[in-house]
Amino acid sequence: MGTVISCFAAYCIPNSGILMSVAWGFSGVFIVLDLIGLSWFYCMVSGWIGFDGVSLLMAMLVILVPMMSLVSSVSDYKLSDIGGSSKDMGEVVYLISLVCIIFFLASNWMDFYFFFEFSLLPTFWLILKWGYQPERLQAGVLMLMYTVCGSLPLLIIILLIWNESFTDSFLLMKLMSGNWEYFQSWTCVLMILGFLVKLPVYLVHGWLPKAHVEAPLSGSMILAGILLKLGGYGLFRFVWVFEMKMSGMLMFIMVISLWGGFVSGLYCLAQSDLKALIAYSSISHMALGLGGVLSFYECGKMAGMCLFFAHGLCSPALFSLAASVYDWSHSRSVLLSKGILRVFPLFSVFWFLMCIINMGIPPSLNFFSEVFCAGSLVYLSVFFMVPLVLMCLFTGVYCMFLYSVVNHGTCSEMVKPVFSLSERYLYTLVYSLGILMGGFMFLSCFMM
Repeated sequence: MGTVISCFAAYCIPNSGILMSVAWGFSGVFIVLDLIGLSWFYCMVSGWIGFDGVSLLMAMLVILVPMMSLVSSVSDYKLSDIGGSSKDMGEVVYLISLVCIIFFLASNWMDFYFFFEFSLLPTFWLILKWGYQPERLQAGVLMLMYTVCGSLPLLIIILLIWNESFTDSFLLMKLMSGNWEYFQSWTCVLMILGFLVKLPVYLVHGWLPKAHVEAPLSGSMILAGILLKLGGYGLFRFVWVFEMKMSGMLMFIMVISLWGGFVSGLYCLAQSDLKALIAYSSISHMALGLGGVLSFYECGKMAGMCLFFAHGLCSPALFSLAASVYDWSHSRSVLLSKGILRVFPLFSVFWFLMCIINMGIPPSLNFFSEVFCAGSLVYLSVFFMVPLVLMCLFTGVYCMFLYSVVNHGTCSEMVKPVFSLSERYLYTLVYSLGILMGGFMFLSCFMM
């Protein structure tokens, strides 16, 4: 019905190219939501592919984010340079998308681990070749060193488990779960360390702001929208397969991540670079999603995955807005980009909508997921209320700071009046706004 209604509305209005694109995009979203509603159990398609509702939800995110990134970064392409290297960016984005879809649909953990690590290589190439600053080599090396070193203990432990169980199938391991001693105290932490670095958790987050700042627009959007979710999905899948239990070390990780999310909110207020500010805000949101998954309550795990999905659409949209600011002011500094409201009111409307969604205004998906994550954490321990309240407070503060400092104030001489908003930004923002603000009508499909 959603497909029929959206396409009928597009055909009834003449000369509506953007509306037609939005209609077909939402048609695909409705079809995937129908599939998610049918997959309450883990389904094995073959010995290589298996999925459930969470896998399909993340796969839908992989479809949406690269589409948004390619449309938003169309200025990076030189159509006249047919044989040049600029068109290769699209091929790298397609490769990352294919690798991530296989990762989310893998039914055995050796393929799972292989594609988990292989996704770093095209991302490293994307940063290294199309980055804007000479420091992009340092950013790429930091990303590889952090993630690869964090994943080595995970590889060793899953090889040990494979040696004892003689299988690497998720479904078979789920049936044999509860009999393993690898998930006690520090061993469990070593196993999930690779996922924690990829999220990333505070204290192992040093690679993320650097990679975001040095990456091109497509790299930043894919990094925030998809690659950070690989760690969250991997953690969710291993918690589900091996039926991990709460321990003192996991509680310590939750405390560090939540207080680190609060500190990241303070960092956001001290940033002068728009991309660095948005990158640090991602650490805060990922900390809350991690807390929901590690609370080991069904409500918390469902809300954590929903928060990962909502952040996967909201954060790339913010990076797209930051790139559009750079198009007109030729600077990412908040001091040189303020006063947008005076010269471009429509542009400020999208800034306002994405900032309030990022801070979790109802009835957005961010609001429902954050409320359920916070509720599961408080039910686990009432002492978590202190970092949660501080995170909520400073999330609102830095989102208001981000909107006000860019859109209000005396107009900088760097900002030139523009009389029309490029359609490529409208495509990106309309898609993300429609799903984030209208997703509450299909909340059962997002809370899997």
